[in-house]
Amino acid sequence: MAATLVDIEGLDGSGKTTAIKTLCSALREMGFRVLETREVGSQHVPFAFKLREIVLDPANKLDGTTMELLFAAMRIESQKEYSKLSSEYDFIVSDRGYLSHLAYTDHNVSEEFTKDFYLTLLSKYLPAKPNHVLYLSVDPKVALQRRIRRGEIPDAIEIKGVEFQAMVGQSFKKYAQQEMEHIDISIIDANKTAEEVRSMVLDYASFLARGKVMS
Repeated sequence: MAATLVDIEGLDGSGKTTAIKTLCSALREMGFRVLETREVGSQHVPFAFKLREIVLDPANKLDGTTMELLFAAMRIESQKEYSKLSSEYDFIVSDRGYLSHLAYTDHNVSEEFTKDFYLTLLSKYLPAKPNHVLYLSVDPKVALQRRIRRGEIPDAIEIKGVEFQAMVGQSFKKYAQQEMEHIDISIIDANKTAEEVRSMVLDYASFLARGKVMS
């Protein structure tokens, strides 16, 4: 049976990393084989891992279009890896995925570019979409405070600011609404406490497990 592809989505600072760790650990404890990966700069694809550092380094000052073309190249390589490993795992859980490409490109370049490039051209060559998406909905200001507390140097996307993140959040909602007929999309309130979010992620793990057993 092919692996079920699950994308964990949300703005920078929404708590994706913690959610992914929680989800993967819970699924493994249930006996499932789980591959934890990342859509842009997968640790399982050396080329993409190195390229991510170049694209997100603010010092390189890459144009938005250039960035998105390189992000797309990473997506292509990630998809190839998913295809090779699909039979070895029950779940492939990805930090970001399809919806991120659409939502961020809307504002890193333009909605017209998203339509022409991702929804028209690349859809012919990368038809695979995730089976499930878990979207961590968070107030951009809350997400910013979390990033500040982490003390990390902002990357080339994060330095675009709160207003940029807010617009991306709106695009996430737009594309989630459009894709709900084709992708199972769940949304949780990531503004809540860490323990409350953890509980919701564990409930989501149980939901995924039931669906896998029934299939």
